Amino acid sequence: MSQVSLTGRVYGLRPMGKRLCFGTLRCPEGEYFCVFPGRPDFPAESVVQVHGTLRPSERSRQFAQELSVESYALVSAGGTLTSAQLKQVPYSKAVLPNQHVYMRLPEVRRRLLHKWNAIRDIRDLMAGESFVEVQSPRIVGGMADGATMKFKVDFFGTPASLSLSNLLFHTAFVAADFSSVFEVAPLFRADLNYSSQHLSEFLILEATAAYRSRRDMMRLSDRVVRSVCAGVDSHIPEKHLDDIPTVTYHEVCAITARADTAPLRPGGKIKRYHAQAVAEHLDRTLFWVVDLPAEHKAFFSSTRYEPTVDADVADDFRLYWEEIDIVDGGERVTDPHRLRERLAEQHLDPDHFSYYLEVLNSGVPPLTGFGLGIERLLAKAMGLDNIRQLVPFPRFVGHLEP
Repeated sequence: MSQVSLTGRVYGLRPMGKRLCFGTLRCPEGEYFCVFPGRPDFPAESVVQVHGTLRPSERSRQFAQELSVESYALVSAGGTLTSAQLKQVPYSKAVLPNQHVYMRLPEVRRRLLHKWNAIRDIRDLMAGESFVEVQSPRIVGGMADGATMKFKVDFFGTPASLSLSNLLFHTAFVAADFSSVFEVAPLFRADLNYSSQHLSEFLILEATAAYRSRRDMMRLSDRVVRSVCAGVDSHIPEKHLDDIPTVTYHEVCAITARADTAPLRPGGKIKRYHAQAVAEHLDRTLFWVVDLPAEHKAFFSSTRYEPTVDADVADDFRLYWEEIDIVDGGERVTDPHRLRERLAEQHLDPDHFSYYLEVLNSGVPPLTGFGLGIERLLAKAMGLDNIRQLVPFPRFVGHLEP
């Protein structure tokens, strides 16, 4: 037994007659089962300082020790809304204005800690692979051009946009002989998507490496996915992580043609029901799709003519978790003449990419890069239906505050 003085937030006050009241104290040192003399005269979920005797627990199987409270002082009174009340409310926009209270719930805290620990593990893994963490600008000018919808901003009178990708800037880092770089950063999409799997601001791992092949970067993506799944005790069968099959885009067309779904026509985009049909056909949770049509890929993607299908395809790779893609990458164009051709193919103004062309003109080694949606991966690994449950303050169509 020992005398202690602790400060924290008190949860779950449970009167036991007139003489005792049980509660849980959450403080920086941990959580403690507390026994108060009588009913405390402070609101639920208040911050208090307690003094008392810490001894082996006699009343709780959950806690090894209990704190017999001898005195307490109110530090900050709890509000009218408690996390216990929010626990009874289904996750929806009704919860979002009270995220500061909602995040007190143990299951919500656990989800967020899993996410932040996964990011730490990703950084450690990338450093172990000799990648350097860099920072790209969130506000960009012409290099944000492209088909994807953008958030426009006024940069002191100059039109600008919020960042859609960091990969173009990563090429500049590689040109400066930082041969393998990565970034964990927010990106922004302004498309009108009302799905619970969509965010207007989301977190992504983007990586670019010189002298590493498509297969090298697919293996690295495998390792990241495996690390995240291990950190959250994912329900995915181990064999589905050990041996991830690879199919070509045209094999996806053939599989969906035989499936009980609308088939993927050559040249069409892979929809969620196409991907789900492939997962069921392969009997795998995860699978790679390679060699997508060249017109589906960004202008900086390397492409080639594939005689077996008589079409231009990308030297790319995309990892699906059942119906959702969580990794998208491929080899990059490093020849400035070829980049101009790709810009023309996609009807993009080369003047908007003059700096990027200058980077390529300076001499850039062979490159491969990828982007991995962190919330998408975690939502799948944790079995969540709503990706917004992994973001304390999500941004999506119709929701901006707080």
